[in-house]
Amino acid sequence: MDQATSQDEFVIGIDAGGTHTRVGCFGLDGRCLGTAVGGGGGPHHNDDALQNVRGAITHALDSGRLDPTRAVALAAGIAGVTRTGSNQSHGNNDRIAGLVDAPDLTCPKAVVNDAVIAHRGALSGRPGIVVVAGTGSMILAIDEDGTETESGQMEHYAGAARHLVHDVVQRILLGDHHPADPLVTAALEHFGAADVEGLRESVLARSAAHRNDAKRTYGGFAPRVTALAGESDLAGLALTALAARTARGVRLLAPMAGSRPVPVACTGALAADPSFRRRLEHLLIETDPEALTLALPRLDPLGGAAIVALEAAGITVDDTIMDRLAARAGSMAAV
Repeated sequence: MDQATSQDEFVIGIDAGGTHTRVGCFGLDGRCLGTAVGGGGGPHHNDDALQNVRGAITHALDSGRLDPTRAVALAAGIAGVTRTGSNQSHGNNDRIAGLVDAPDLTCPKAVVNDAVIAHRGALSGRPGIVVVAGTGSMILAIDEDGTETESGQMEHYAGAARHLVHDVVQRILLGDHHPADPLVTAALEHFGAADVEGLRESVLARSAAHRNDAKRTYGGFAPRVTALAGESDLAGLALTALAARTARGVRLLAPMAGSRPVPVACTGALAADPSFRRRLEHLLIETDPEALTLALPRLDPLGGAAIVALEAAGITVDDTIMDRLAARAGSMAAV
């Protein structure tokens, strides 16, 4: 990229979840100019969220040799931001919004819950429901008028990666498994236990550990659970239970999410995993095949943040820009 190009105006999109912070800098035509991935940016999951978010912004700017004063808009979806009208409060929105105040970045900034940008990217502004499940979890409906409703407002919570593992561990401790189930051996190894009694001691020890450290220990085992879904009855039971709780949340929101059939998109490492998604789709279609339909996300959450930033800069996001944003996604999908 030559120096003249690097000085053009651009926008910044940020997807800050519990495990990763993804930052993209985009030209006003949707072309990706620079990207970076850092540690988790959700402050209720990460004690170092400030350093992770600002560091990722700096690296993204550096990767494109971009002048931060040429940024014209920034949109960030951050885990833990409380939406207007929500009863699911995680903390101080002003403090969370301050995470994106990187040096020399003076452009207007919009900070929303990460589920909002996930919805925008997945459904391209259409009414519908997004299921977000990774380090954290939310089920969010947005209707034709832009009204947002999350399942937590219906006193419902499905659960995320660590909750899947909580289920697995509790089933092992209760003896609710076959002794030869491969997930049992994998769980003992992950928690450093020689047997079930050792696992019980490990669980009790972690109850006194720092909460974020415990979350990471449990959540870090979730990919092993999904990987063994085809050969472990224990994994299958835990995934089906989580899918059932998720399906209930989706069904609770369906009447507030637009006309039938309501599109439902899944995003986040757990929600997008095929072993989970198949179970969720089966449960939703089994209940009412004409009410809900699973939709493949058009863009990832970072793409959704880019849309919000571009629109804030006065850009009409058409199909050409959407295709350019989608082309960027593959380069970061494996991270």
